[in-house]
Order: sequence, then structure tokens, then C-alpha cells
Amino acid sequence: MAIHKRNHNRAALELTRNTASRWAVGAAAAFASTLALADATAAGNDSPPFIVPPVMVSGSSIPSPPEGRSIERVEVSGDARYEKGKLQSSGDAPREISLAVTLADTADGDMTTRRYTTTLLPADSSHELLAFDRTPTSSSEANNADIALSMHLALDGEPLFHNYGIFFPEVSETPPPLGTHDEILHSLRDPHLAYLADGNFGIMATRTARGGGSDGSQASSVLLAVSDDLLDYRELGLLDLGVTDGVNDPAFAYHSALDRYVITWRNDAGTEYHASFDAFSPEAEVSPPQRGKVTLPGRVANSDIADFQSGSRTPITREVAEQLTTRFEPIRNLGARLPSPLHVELDTTFDAKALPARILLDYSDGSTNSLAVEWDDADINNITTQTPGRYRVHGRLKQEIFPTPLADERADPMIVPFAFEGNDYFLMVATKDLNLDPINNDGEPTGMPLRMAPSISELADTHGGDDLEVDILSAGTLDAEGNPMTGCFWAPEMHHIDNRLSILFMPCYDGEDGQPDMWTGRASIVQLKQNDQGEPLDPRNPANWTTAEQVVRADGSLLNPLQGISLDMTFFVGEGQAYYAWQMLGAVYIATMDPDDPTRLTSEPTRIIAPHYAWENTIAEGPNVFIRDGIVNMLYSGSLVGDTYATGLARATSGDDLTDPASWERLNYPVHKSEPYNGEFLLGTGHGAWSYDADGNQIYVFHVRTDHLDLGGRDTFVQRVHWTQQGLPRFNIETEHELAPQFREIAIDVVVGEPQESTAPGSTTSSQ
Repeated sequence: MAIHKRNHNRAALELTRNTASRWAVGAAAAFASTLALADATAAGNDSPPFIVPPVMVSGSSIPSPPEGRSIERVEVSGDARYEKGKLQSSGDAPREISLAVTLADTADGDMTTRRYTTTLLPADSSHELLAFDRTPTSSSEANNADIALSMHLALDGEPLFHNYGIFFPEVSETPPPLGTHDEILHSLRDPHLAYLADGNFGIMATRTARGGGSDGSQASSVLLAVSDDLLDYRELGLLDLGVTDGVNDPAFAYHSALDRYVITWRNDAGTEYHASFDAFSPEAEVSPPQRGKVTLPGRVANSDIADFQSGSRTPITREVAEQLTTRFEPIRNLGARLPSPLHVELDTTFDAKALPARILLDYSDGSTNSLAVEWDDADINNITTQTPGRYRVHGRLKQEIFPTPLADERADPMIVPFAFEGNDYFLMVATKDLNLDPINNDGEPTGMPLRMAPSISELADTHGGDDLEVDILSAGTLDAEGNPMTGCFWAPEMHHIDNRLSILFMPCYDGEDGQPDMWTGRASIVQLKQNDQGEPLDPRNPANWTTAEQVVRADGSLLNPLQGISLDMTFFVGEGQAYYAWQMLGAVYIATMDPDDPTRLTSEPTRIIAPHYAWENTIAEGPNVFIRDGIVNMLYSGSLVGDTYATGLARATSGDDLTDPASWERLNYPVHKSEPYNGEFLLGTGHGAWSYDADGNQIYVFHVRTDHLDLGGRDTFVQRVHWTQQGLPRFNIETEHELAPQFREIAIDVVVGEPQESTAPGSTTSSQ
């Protein structure tokens, strides 16, 4: 909805709505009306203001008038009516209406008429959205102050996103070269969500220092942000209200009769104030504040939601609700595309490979995925092509359940398929992290552990995978410069660089105290040697790996001249150009490189992700990239190692200059975080890598903070990846949500010698 002032002298308003883009009710439609306003449009002539919300639900009551006034008459134009104090509309689409409300002064009887516009949503298809912040509790509940003091959303009373924050304030300035620090990170309190004049959503809140203390802005200002879909947000900045005695519990509403916004707040002494401003912008002109209570629509003081602190209530359309559900709620398998009969000619050899290898599945958000199917050998062997007939072959969809955890005290894990001597294997590497000590492994041997097995499950501790583990690098191993690597061996990542299996990792060296010092760590590389035919040697033999070399800049200097340490390096190729991305100075950097010389960059390092939000804390690290449908998807981990760890997502368009920070956009909230999964609460999820399992399903390998076996480090987990209808990866689809029990068993008819019927490619069996 867009509202434009057209003739200030005549105090007229022209209203235009594109119903297709905002209300999603079909073809675009425009509604224009010139409404002569009684009285002047100056905000001061409507104090205390009476506001009809710009969006209401059919059957709702008009707000109560301010104290000292009464509603004398309501006249409605448009497809609506006013009955018994309520606005009613018919039909199943939002209706834009205009109404004239006449208020009487109860003291002297003076009448004032204002004309408003509002959109009535159908009662049976609208939803209630609650925006709120929470009282902080603990990181073990994913409700520490960094998370609690953000804007959360609840749909029809049920929290979205496992009651995690969805909108977080940005840093107040560009992080300096040494990285993001606490003083520029921020939290918020008292978020208020309401419709703007253009039909989009506005967010107003009190900005605080990280953790909830004062950052100085609360004395005079409120934080503003906007969103057109409640999925992505754009922070506008601070609006100064021209006061110095505090702005608490701010709320706002659009006053369509005056084409202005009204804001209310309490000062630090508890006195209530209100004012108006002409645009939802930090540059808005704000009227002088006036004392007095003004009740704005949507304010909510209490809720049954756990640790609810304060918030606001807003009606939304079914379409907006569905998009929120798709983005933030579990996705469930609703159907399977069952295969059509397979026709075979008489006296031919039946080839089991003709049976479908995968079955397409449908999900609640409109997305699809597929799983491999294993067909029954006995049914296949019963098929004969010597005589006409129909044979039923039963199958079972393959949904491997990986052990949880896969490996204890193994952080920053990566698993990749590997072909060796004509056989298929999986390799796993990780950081040793006994009791959360990735430098010295809590006194146990340090090194780079590698496991090799025919399947992912056989890499698991419970299947003997820990007995397969060998250290291909160990404390004391010399690097290419002859210096002993004595600890860390952090975040190893396996990639094929110049057709050679390579491992990027960070070793550290002894510091001044003679003990391994993480600050001496340098991003380094080892590569698996090959025989004369170019085939890989056995990766389990430490002697088959090259000597570790540090990755340096094009001129041979350190990647990080300010602090020395560089880590978490990953490799990817986009549009024919090879890149390294890594962490240093608390941020993710990127540069081009040439696979022919994997120890040197070919461009200057550029910072592309520095922590901007409180959930990220002061570290952004662990990048890993997958390119899909022309989008470069970079996972990265935020927050410090431990219970609060979470995974963010930055995206860029393939073909753009990926070394330009402007090419990248990121979500305001994590894409993977502490949350329930298959009956367990996975805490501190992060530092993951994309890969594939034996059936070609995309998987995500990451670590979780657990107390499994009474140990305190980070453990390896594996989940399959699902891509949503909105094009985002989902890592936490539970087993029965990924594949509903009724679709695990399927069958196909093999028809021998009968005429082939005209059939659809497949049928869908659905279950709500």
C-alpha cells in the first residue's frame, strides 16, 4: 500500500494500492480517492490523537476514543459496513475502505470529523502476529541476553523459530581493522511492529548496548527498521525525538487521516508522552512532545510465551503467515510421487536398472526432494519376460539414520567421498577437542585425525570408527620451514585442488612459554601424493602427505600482518575462478588463488563478513561454500566456541565479483542454531561443511556441544540438507518430517507384453 500526499493546500490524500504485491489477492488494482479532511492536518490539532489502524480484521471494533471524547457517528464507504461498533466486510479478499469518524468533546459538545483509510482482512484467513523480546535466562536454553534481547515473532500465539530472535540490531559503526568489539554491538528492548503508510512493516524499538545496558541512545532516540515480508529486514537507524530524559516502551501507528505517524513513550520517570513525525525515517521531522497517555493499537503487556517481556500485536494476511511458516517452522513430508508402471517387451532381458533410482517427495512448503530407493531382489528375480504378465516390485526408501554423535570430541568436522583403488570410501577429518581444549587436547596426543571407511556410519565411534583413526600429522611434525608444529591442527578441510586431495588447516607452534600458542597459528596446506599414473596414494599413511606449507599473500608475506593468526581456510571455485576464504581478525576474508600454486593468493585479502549482530558475538569464522542455482551460499559460524555457537548464511550471485563485500548479503539471524532435533536439544551447533552421502544426498557435517560420555568438548553430527521453496538450506529436518512413515514402503508394477497405457509420469500420494 502506498499513500502519497497530493494537494497540501486542500488537505487531500490520494491512496493507491497494488493489491497483487502487498495483499496478494490477484491482479493489481488501484483505488484512488480524494478525501477532504475536516480541520487542518497539523498534528497538534488532533491531540490526543484518535487513530484507526491502517489494517484491521473484519469484525473488529473501532478503537475506543481518547478520554473526554465520544464517537458520535461512523460513515463507511467501500465494500464494508459498520454495525454495533464493528467494521464488517464480506468476501475472502482484503477490502480497502474509507471511513469518516465524528468525535464529540464530552465537555462542550464540539464535533470533529476525521477521514481514515483502512484495509479489512477476512476474519477466516487472517492471522495474528506477536512481535516481542524476552527476559534473558541462559545460553543452555538458547536464551542468553544476545538472543533474548532481539525481536522474536509468534504466529497465532505460537513462537516461531523455536522462540529464537529474528531481527537483531546492526553494529553502530563499521568494525575497525582489528575486528568487531562489544562497544559497537547492540541489543534491543520493547520492539513494536506495525504497518507503514506504504503497506510494508515498520519496527520501532529501544536500542541498547549488547546485553541490555544503556548505549546512550535511549535518552533521546528510537531504533527504526523496515521489512516488506517479515523475512528480511533493513535497519534505518535512530530517530531522535528531541528529548533527553529517556525514551522507554516506544510504540507507533500510522495516522491515515493526517498522513503522519504517532509515537508514544515513557520517560525515565515514568511520565507518558506522545508526538508525531512525517516519515518513517531517521530524518523525519518530529513534532514537539506532549504529555499525556495515548493508547495505540497493538500494545501487549503480557503473554503466556516463555520469558515474554514486552511486545505488540499485528494482524497479517494468510500469504504473509504462510511465508513466515515456510521460513521459520518445521517442514514436513506430505506426499510421494509414486512411479508409473514399467512396461517391458516379451522375450527381452529385464534390467533392474530400469527401475527408478529415486523417488520424488513433496513437502509442506511446496518444495520437493528425493531419496534413493532399494528394490526387493526377490521380487525382481520373479519377473519373467517369456509370458505376458504383471509383476509387483516392492521397494523401501533409503533414509540412513546417522549415529548421534558420530564422533565424540571431534570439532570442526568434514566428511567427503573418496575413491581409492577402485573402491568408494569416505574420509573424515576434524579438530581434536577433548573437554573443549582444541589446543592441547586436554593432555592427550594432539594431531590431525583422519578416518577412512566404506560408509559414513562406519566412521562413527559406535561402529568402530575411532579405532580406524590415524594422525596424519602429530605434535612435533616439522613444517616446510623446519619448524615443529606442536598443537592445534584446527579446522581441517578436505578439497581437491588441482586434482589433488588437499587439506587446509591451522597448526600452532610453541609460544614464549614453551607451550603451544594459538596466536602462532597459520593457515597451511598438505596434499596427498600420487603415483606415476596420477592416482592417489593411501591417505592413512602419514608419509603419503606433503610437508605442511603456510598459505601466504601474493608477495609472500603473512596473511594476517596485524595479529599473525589465520585459520578456518576453505576452497571453492566459482565461474572458473578459484578462491580461498578464511578467518582472521575475527572476520571472514576472501581472495583469489591459482590451484597450480595453492600456497599463494593472487589477490589482496578482502573482508566480506565481520560480525554485525549480537548473536554473532565478536567472531565470524568457519566459512564453507556451496553454489546452487547461480547463488553462492557461504555458511559461517558466529559467536565464541561453546554453547552459543550458531551458523549464519551469506549469499552472492555467481559471476559477481566475490572479492567485493557489496556482492554479499546475509541473513539477520542464523540459519542453524541451538534447537531440538529428533527429541534432543542440540546446543552450540556450528562450523559445518557441505558434502554428500553414498546415495548422492547432500549432507551437512557439523559439531555440537554435548556432555556425551560425560565429556565436555564438541562432537561430530551429520544431517541431510533440504532446500526450501524459498531457496534456503534447512539442516534440521527431523526423521519423520523428512520422510513420513506411510511413504517409506512403495511399489511399482512391471508389465510384460501388455500394450502400454497412456499414463502420467507418476502419481502423488499425499497425507496431511
